[in-house]
Amino acid sequence: MNRASVPPLAAVLSLLMVAACAGDGGQGGRGGRLHLFTFSDYIDPQLVREFEQAHGVQVLQDYYDNNEALIAKLQAGGRGQYDVAVVSDYALPTLVRLGLLEPLDRTSISNFSNVDPRFLGRDFDPDNQYSVPYQWGVSGIGIRTDLVDTTRVDVRTWAVLFDPSRQAGAFTMLDDSRETIGAALKYLGYSLNTTDPAALAAAERLLLAQRDRVLSYASFSTSRDLLLSGDVALAHNWSGDIGLAQAERPDITFVVPREGSVIWIDNLAVPAGAPNRQAAELFMNFILDAEVGARLSEYTRYASPNRAAEAYLSPELKAMAQRYLDPAAFARMEYLRDLGDEGRQLYDRVWTRVRVAGG
Repeated sequence: MNRASVPPLAAVLSLLMVAACAGDGGQGGRGGRLHLFTFSDYIDPQLVREFEQAHGVQVLQDYYDNNEALIAKLQAGGRGQYDVAVVSDYALPTLVRLGLLEPLDRTSISNFSNVDPRFLGRDFDPDNQYSVPYQWGVSGIGIRTDLVDTTRVDVRTWAVLFDPSRQAGAFTMLDDSRETIGAALKYLGYSLNTTDPAALAAAERLLLAQRDRVLSYASFSTSRDLLLSGDVALAHNWSGDIGLAQAERPDITFVVPREGSVIWIDNLAVPAGAPNRQAAELFMNFILDAEVGARLSEYTRYASPNRAAEAYLSPELKAMAQRYLDPAAFARMEYLRDLGDEGRQLYDRVWTRVRVAGG
């Protein structure tokens, strides 16, 4: 994949900046391991190496495919295994309620001041007591324009995935209950956070009717690969993963359907019983460095919540963020919310019935 590279001089400067930002804490944090629990391919390996060299800490990564798997892992014996976890907005209150996250010591994260205020104080963590914004993006549809004639087919609507008369080619949906049920709800004109049984029943009927036409309920990476290979012409996915695909094939485009979609913030958090709490906060401070934040987003192709990083971002990524935050576009999007145990069970039952229907 086309990843941003860093000249040796810039890498050295980044190390010096990080060491300066860390101050005395960098010495106290030397040695040991940092266990990171995250989505796959969600951090530039070069940044990991620079953090290891700067602080003498070995970074070990484990991966999950969705937030439900993250929650299940931390509940089922994950306590005390990880120092940092990447947690999406709606999942964070669940983990706090279960006692699976520790409050942050913000005095150890001086670069927290670099975060854009638009991504602070959100409902899922009003005082940012538990979370540091990491990346943000939106959900939509990736399209192979060599396989779909976008001058003749209206692709800026969920109808290309849900209305069989308007289907424009083979497609995948995300293997993610909140995202895929949310897409169905948005197409039908409902909030993607609704717990109204009638709305969820309508979304379930729509998904069941779609079931035989879906090539696969795929992870974000599999969805991206199927789009790249041409096995599908359209892929329900996240903006950054389609951005990675576009770097390989410029004939891929990404659209946010006019009915609306998900806007989300992924965050860094410290799981309960973290064995190396000091290294965790050093890592967070490192990620929030302005240049590091920009390089992270150039690698993932997601937008940066780091206001100080904007000076280092490519014009392309700056334009992408401005496009998603345009008032007209932003008004059509929603953040996923924690729906509590009862709400989560409603969605789980819908998702189970939809998946079982496919055999």
